[in-house]
Amino acid sequence: MTASEPTKLFRSVNQSIGQQPSLGPIPANLLAPSGAILVSFYLLVEIILSLGFAPFLLLSAWGVSTWWIVVGEKTWTFAHKFASIPEWKRGHLPYQPLLGQEDE
Repeated sequence: MTASEPTKLFRSVNQSIGQQPSLGPIPANLLAPSGAILVSFYLLVEIILSLGFAPFLLLSAWGVSTWWIVVGEKTWTFAHKFASIPEWKRGHLPYQPLLGQEDE
């Protein structure tokens, strides 16, 4: 093998395999709840109460940080508690044909 030939001993590996997706320091699974908290506090503080920008920043930082502390990296461990569980039941009904009674 000469120096000009690329070596085929090593393969390049994608470094992001196995990592949690994120936007900077913010994990991707917390973007939607944080956005909802920001919008709701904006509507409450700025539009309805007209308190100003500083209370909006303080309350939204409090809301987002509280959500991040409660939920953490594993959002599903907290949020799945509020999803309703479907009630699947077995029904024991006699068979009824769709087109009516068939005479034999």
